[in-house]
Amino acid sequence: FPGPASTLEINGPIQKIDDTTWTLGYKDAQPGINGNEALHTVAVYSSSYEGDVSIQTTLENQVTNQTNWATISTLSFTGEETMPVSVNFNGVYSYIRVIATTDPSDKITKILLRN
Repeated sequence: FPGPASTLEINGPIQKIDDTTWTLGYKDAQPGINGNEALHTVAVYSSSYEGDVSIQTTLENQVTNQTNWATISTLSFTGEETMPVSVNFNGVYSYIRVIATTDPSDKITKILLRN
């Protein structure tokens, strides 16, 4: 039997995309090992964060400023969460990134990804 999949941390630098969007980084979605029914889990750990966090994916081979991203799921935070908020989704993608609608500095403490 195979062991559990490794967990990756999305920990890129927080960058402002525009007046209402920040990116928190991206990771390789490992399309070569995931086959046709890849299951992905993203868990967001926060501390008093209020706003939305969106999980986005792309099929492109590399990430540039012109990369086309599609939103897979959006998580809403009230600032009162005491447990991680997670989402599961299926699909074979090249990269997965996380974006936020309000400044996440010091309020989103960790983002974990399991492919």
